[in-house]
Amino acid sequence: MLRVLVYDNQTSNLEEMTDPKQVLTAISDTQKTIWVDLTKPSQEEAKLLEEGFHFHTIAVESALKEGERPKFYSYGNYSFLLMEATIASNKGSVVKLSQFSAFISKNYLVTVHQKDVNFIEDTINTIKSEPELLNRGVGFLLYNLLDGLIANYFPILDKIDNKLKTIEERIFQRPNQQVLNEIFKLRQEINQMRKSVSNNLDVLSLMMRHDSMQSSEENRMYLMDLYDHLMHLLDMIDMYHDMVFTSMDAYLSSVSNNMNNIMKVLTAITTIMMPLTVITGIYGMNFDMPEFHWTYGYAWALTLMAVSVIAMTLFLRSRKWL
Repeated sequence: MLRVLVYDNQTSNLEEMTDPKQVLTAISDTQKTIWVDLTKPSQEEAKLLEEGFHFHTIAVESALKEGERPKFYSYGNYSFLLMEATIASNKGSVVKLSQFSAFISKNYLVTVHQKDVNFIEDTINTIKSEPELLNRGVGFLLYNLLDGLIANYFPILDKIDNKLKTIEERIFQRPNQQVLNEIFKLRQEINQMRKSVSNNLDVLSLMMRHDSMQSSEENRMYLMDLYDHLMHLLDMIDMYHDMVFTSMDAYLSSVSNNMNNIMKVLTAITTIMMPLTVITGIYGMNFDMPEFHWTYGYAWALTLMAVSVIAMTLFLRSRKWL
């Protein structure tokens, strides 16, 4: 799907276009700021990138193919940016990623993405309500888009935080195999998040070092702000990464403690039963004992067993072993 916003810097007029030919004519006018957004581009729209805008074949292929590593290249009169973006997921997985690509020129920006991402819609609505924002140039438009891309990571971290709290509660209530599986799954998702943010951070660092992206002090400040956001994200992810390992240690300690309690109870039961074994062993010998001819001999043996059980139980309790 093709969406185009054309802002005239002289008349402050915002126009929406759908005809690719009109778009190609408009980009030649340096007095206009143009944003072309392609969502799940068709074959015709994909041809527009290479044959209309004359973008490099490798850059176009990277923009259209999912799973590419984040990157930033300069091709003279335009630059190519590819970063990872988070998308909404209603399934069990917390982290779901797609890619966001942008072709950046002096007066136009072309964005390409295969999945619907909310920060695109939010930026379009913002531009429509305040079209004069495009008067600040392509750099400011790109900054708004990347700021939305980065902001989408924070709700995911909130979900991870909630999952960690739930796991910690279950560890101390009932530490079973399912809890351990959830810990491992959460650790994988955090590692995936860390890799994604780290790759985006590397790309942003490359952009900051590139002359074309620092043509103005304002653009440099935009990039520095985005860099700070990503560094903050990375610090938070590292914190959650440590918390996952802490949860794993707590799980192992809880399982070990439960096992110790079970062994403690079984040992106590065995200890209490030992006098009974001794008594029954003595009276089970093949010798003639006086108690065998005593009317109350059987009752005596049972009483002796009961007293020994009570005595051993009181002894274990007095030593706080039971």
